[in-house]
Amino acid sequence: MARNLRDRGMRQVARAIVRLLPSISDENFIRLTQLGERLSDDPEVLGAIHRIREHLQTPGHPAKDLFRRVMEYLPAERRIRLFETLFNGAWFEGGKRREHWAEELGFHPPFIMILSPTLRCNLRCKGCYTLGYGMKPELSLEVADRLLHECEELGICFVTILGGEPLVYPHLFQLLERHPNIFFQVYTNGTLMTKEKAQRFAELGNSIVVISIEGDERETDSWRGKGVYRKIMKAFEYLHDARVIIGTSATVTRQNVQVVSSLKFIDHMISLGSFAQMYFLYLPVNGKADFSLMVTPRQRDHLRRQVNHVRNSRPIFVLDFWNDGPYVEGCIAGARRYFHVNAKGDVEPCVYTHIAVDNIHEKPLKEALDSHLFRFIRSCQPHNENHLRPCMIIDNPHIMREVIARTGARFTHPGAEEIYTVYKDKMDAYAANWARLADRIWEKEYRKGEQESQARVEACMAKGSVSRGL
Repeated sequence: MARNLRDRGMRQVARAIVRLLPSISDENFIRLTQLGERLSDDPEVLGAIHRIREHLQTPGHPAKDLFRRVMEYLPAERRIRLFETLFNGAWFEGGKRREHWAEELGFHPPFIMILSPTLRCNLRCKGCYTLGYGMKPELSLEVADRLLHECEELGICFVTILGGEPLVYPHLFQLLERHPNIFFQVYTNGTLMTKEKAQRFAELGNSIVVISIEGDERETDSWRGKGVYRKIMKAFEYLHDARVIIGTSATVTRQNVQVVSSLKFIDHMISLGSFAQMYFLYLPVNGKADFSLMVTPRQRDHLRRQVNHVRNSRPIFVLDFWNDGPYVEGCIAGARRYFHVNAKGDVEPCVYTHIAVDNIHEKPLKEALDSHLFRFIRSCQPHNENHLRPCMIIDNPHIMREVIARTGARFTHPGAEEIYTVYKDKMDAYAANWARLADRIWEKEYRKGEQESQARVEACMAKGSVSRGL
């Protein structure tokens, strides 16, 4: 009875949010966060909502401009669709299902699945992390569809589509259409985008399309091939005209880090319609390691500082996958927060850890997520008390070697083993060099902030409990 009453109350809150979405005002932005707090008991979700409201109430903070950009860009019915899939679906309703399964399975299903349904691609980009897999593997529609149904059952309603190139995959739009309650994040090189495909994304309304771009024309074409940049510009145009939510993503290397972290680049992405900028460091995991492409410690810290500056000055959401370790308490792989299924069906701990013990052709997803490999990885997390050193590949490579040795995991493509064998000493040296700088930064900038952040989350939880009780 109590649960039924609670569910009914949450449905009423969701309807109240939907009624507010057609009207754009600063007051409504705050009201939306207050209502959102009543849809979840998750401390992490409540903490995130509280921080968003703090930003919205801080004079001059760009969060309000970002909210306004999204609301003014999307027609009213698509604002509602975004709430239904991304927020109510993936965060709130999905969260309740994940909590239910946590009690039954003994582990908490993750928030995100990364799915690479195909490794076919029309480009062959320098340094791509998929080079070792080859370009033939591809999941059938039947298998990919079943996998997504299993995700929904577990409450995993945020799915990132990688590749290969997703627009090469013949069943992409069928998957998006068959799973309207999942929010999809589709990464694309942009070269195959058309007006018709952009309109299809818009009609379905349950995705953000993230365009990969490595800087200006010179940097992008040197990484992806001559003429790619100009095609990407057309992709922005098609998606913007169709009012599709756009994001941008950059592989950060020693050569382009200054460009892609610059305010000039960010301002250009905003002008092209991007609402979210993602940064992913080049990692030598593809069996063709090129250590000259890896950012130096100083460059990695430069990216961190620039991202913090952008967050406080520009109306765009920014994710810096490695430097954001402090916000998620270290490594999120092994289904702690996310995992990867590649085009062969191998269930990998993350996009960059090319090892597996299970395959979705042979096991249900819930069993694969509780494999001895994933359990061991989760038992080792966080891999370092300094969350600026979160990664078991480049920051704590000794842990990754122990994972492989203790679990008997197989490598998922030829050459994936080289950074743990042939280049073991280079990986250790890279980790040690970053540690010397990162440890100083951690002590100086994060220790006190970590304690203050925890206090804010606890205060938010207490306040949320009172409001729900009333």
